[in-house]
Amino acid sequence: MKKFFVSFFAASLMLLGTQAFAQIVPGAGYLRSMDNVKATNGNSTSADAKNGFYLGASYNIPIAGVLGVAPGFYVDMLFQHKDTNGGSSYLNYTGGSRYTEVDLNIPVNLTLKFGVGSNASIVAFAGPVFQYTVMARSTFNAAVSILGINISDGTAYNHLDAKNGDTNPFNIYLGGGAGVQVGDLQFIVGYDYSMLNRMNTKNFDGYDSRRGNLKVGVNFAF
Repeated sequence: MKKFFVSFFAASLMLLGTQAFAQIVPGAGYLRSMDNVKATNGNSTSADAKNGFYLGASYNIPIAGVLGVAPGFYVDMLFQHKDTNGGSSYLNYTGGSRYTEVDLNIPVNLTLKFGVGSNASIVAFAGPVFQYTVMARSTFNAAVSILGINISDGTAYNHLDAKNGDTNPFNIYLGGGAGVQVGDLQFIVGYDYSMLNRMNTKNFDGYDSRRGNLKVGVNFAF
């Protein structure tokens, strides 16, 4: 999967030398993620939301008229802090925990842009997002049990661990969004939903985890 990301990013960089009319659009904003875990018995539970931010850039290439394509590269950072007892269908904890996640994303969006005035436009986008999680780690301030795996106070749990981890690092999302451009600034809102199971089924068979990402941000269309 890492080779896929490297190859795709290298191909995007090659476009920089061949598309003189294209535009690099950096952006950043607020990110809110929600995981929905479903067990084979039909029970469904939504985990607490994870909040954070994203930053990166897209390479917007006009195709015809208002239509374009925009491959990009973005980094997500998510955080979660729990102070009370709780859990989900497969995780239980007593005390507090801190969670940190870092994701690499390559969106490939079709874009639409309609002028609504001399200095304003309506923008819309939709397409797949290829994601690879490079870090997903929890630090527990007290006792925790993950499907019978007991972790002591202060221990860091690697959610990507090949033996005991619960998270599949690779995923594909489908989503889109819309916004308004005024001058060089774009104000956008977008939503992505995972198409693949985020749960590592080698270690946690019988569970299906899907994630929805809400993004609110600002792009700089220089």
